[in-house]
Amino acid sequence: MSSESQVLLKEDRVGEELVDSHRDLAIQATNVSKCYHLYDKAQDRLKQAIFPHLHRLLGMSVTSYAREFWALKDVCFEVKRGETVGIVGRNGSGKSTILQIIAGTLDATRGEVQVHGRVAALLELGSGFNPEFTGRENVYINAAIQGLSKNEIDAKFDDIAAFADIGEFLEQPIKTYSSGMLMRLAFAVNTCIEPEILVVDEALGVGDVPFQSKCYKRLRRLVDDGRSVLFVSHDISTVRSICSRVLWLKNGRAELWGDAKRVSKEYEKYCWKEQGISFIDEGKVAPSTHAESSPVGLKDSDKRFTPLPHSDRYGTKDVTITYFEMRDHKGETVNSCSYGEELTLVYHMEAHNDVDSDAIIGILFRDKRGGNIYAAHNFKDNIRLSLKKGQTIVASAKLGVPLTHQDYVIQVGIFGFKEGDRYSNGQYDFSRAVIWDLIEKAVILTVLPNRPQPLSGPVHASLSFNTVTLDGIVTASVVPNVI
Repeated sequence: MSSESQVLLKEDRVGEELVDSHRDLAIQATNVSKCYHLYDKAQDRLKQAIFPHLHRLLGMSVTSYAREFWALKDVCFEVKRGETVGIVGRNGSGKSTILQIIAGTLDATRGEVQVHGRVAALLELGSGFNPEFTGRENVYINAAIQGLSKNEIDAKFDDIAAFADIGEFLEQPIKTYSSGMLMRLAFAVNTCIEPEILVVDEALGVGDVPFQSKCYKRLRRLVDDGRSVLFVSHDISTVRSICSRVLWLKNGRAELWGDAKRVSKEYEKYCWKEQGISFIDEGKVAPSTHAESSPVGLKDSDKRFTPLPHSDRYGTKDVTITYFEMRDHKGETVNSCSYGEELTLVYHMEAHNDVDSDAIIGILFRDKRGGNIYAAHNFKDNIRLSLKKGQTIVASAKLGVPLTHQDYVIQVGIFGFKEGDRYSNGQYDFSRAVIWDLIEKAVILTVLPNRPQPLSGPVHASLSFNTVTLDGIVTASVVPNVI
């Protein structure tokens, strides 16, 4: 084979590899930018439409009467097939703008967006619906716009109606719908037609909790079926739990792009800072030199506290948690329990500077996806810590575990307050908080299956009732559980 033929074959293989890589992508955004022209006075808009063209014709220097505002600037990211990607950012960061460009309702000023597959977009609430038409009519119109034939829509209509679950309102003009009903119908249409790419912009925020749960199950089913989802939400816990990668937009630019848990964590830190919460962002805080000594009061002097691998830890280190454990009713250290079992949470802490401040000690249970499940702390009961550098303390609290069967990653932390007081003008002020020590992955707790009956969850509360007739006679009482 000639060298020329070998070169041609090599080029063919490179071309095939590029095609295969594009086949794996549902969306690819490259240096996407969007510029708007802003005008200080109404007449400036008219001047901008006339005078620059006139000046060019006359060979004069061109004067602009508009100010440029870049809603997006050189944004790059991608969504693979079968992947859920989240976009986070403050209001005005450019989230809705990039989604509109991807959906095709807005043109980019610069850059390129390649979309491989049919897109269904849930953008502004009710967008794409005609308010004068009934819900049924809007279903057929929207599905037809997505490329479905009447026969295909007929075959899917019952599923759409059942998922939306708005009853007789399906035959009423949608101008009579509430925001929740609009969202139900829009989500049902755009997911039941099984698009290759689904774009969701905060649409689920207006639904009730049961319907939101049903929507998230549908999203996961779409992803399992190889569909791609681009998801925008201010709910970081949801983003962290359903997305594999996240794009953080800040002032129209990509601040961070990558692993969902890492980007979500950094965005949370940013939001804390914006609220005035203070901490030294050092990523992983070096363990205290005193942490190697035996924590005071422990039965087993060989115990050492080591957070889980890849656990981020940050804070000012004025006070650090040197040891954390959970104990059962016998006082034994445990890493598993039954539903409702009471555990004692034990925190050993050391002051690395003199402190005199109100303090909050807390615990957060997360599922393996990173979703926040259950939190507990001493918010109602004030603790005042007055410690000298080098002093150690032990704090403990009892917690009945109201969680259903699974493994939970436990985050523990302690924070104080600026000037030592959590109140400002007589009101609790969270913006005064100063994070002393926060360990994102301290330990794992396994909640065992509940033997008597399956529990709905993930958080499950148990109630004890007494019933009486109207004349006050007790007709039922609590019977001790012997199971």
